[in-house]
Amino acid sequence: MGPLDAPIDMYYWSDYQCPFCRRFEQNTLPKIIRNHVQSGTVRVVFIEFPYMGKASMTAAVMDRCVWRQVREDTPEAYWRWHSTLFDKQGSKNSGWASKANLLEITQGVDGVDASAVDSCMQTHRSEIEASINKDMSQAAQFGIRGTPAFILYNRDVDTAGKLVGAQPYDRFDEAITRVQNA
Repeated sequence: MGPLDAPIDMYYWSDYQCPFCRRFEQNTLPKIIRNHVQSGTVRVVFIEFPYMGKASMTAAVMDRCVWRQVREDTPEAYWRWHSTLFDKQGSKNSGWASKANLLEITQGVDGVDASAVDSCMQTHRSEIEASINKDMSQAAQFGIRGTPAFILYNRDVDTAGKLVGAQPYDRFDEAITRVQNA
């Protein structure tokens, strides 16, 4: 999300079952989007880190399938789907993130074809899981062990900062300014 040439990349590791990710999504991310993404300062790179159980991996695979479906024509449909999942989040490993329930939620999201998502999951699940596992291994190299976790990176001066947890907006604003002015 955001311009490819934004001076700061915000890498964001998340799990759809993580209640702290939900808190970040609902309270802090909208302010980051309004104040930093829309102004062209920050590009958000969403990375799945499904460490809370099998259902987390199911949601992560579905995430990739939704993105594959909408990225060319309606990328905003992905963000609607993404936000809807956090809005509908239930207790960890309670069954809310089962494939059947996630597909039912997906049917209610404008611009996302649930049957195409289901087909993608059936056809590409093992390949997508391998890619997600690779991303998780790379995250471990950065010291990421849970969610939500963030690395703010200014590629122009090769400077980064790290935040962990559902921090308030002010912490992100300060970190973005610090990395931008490095």
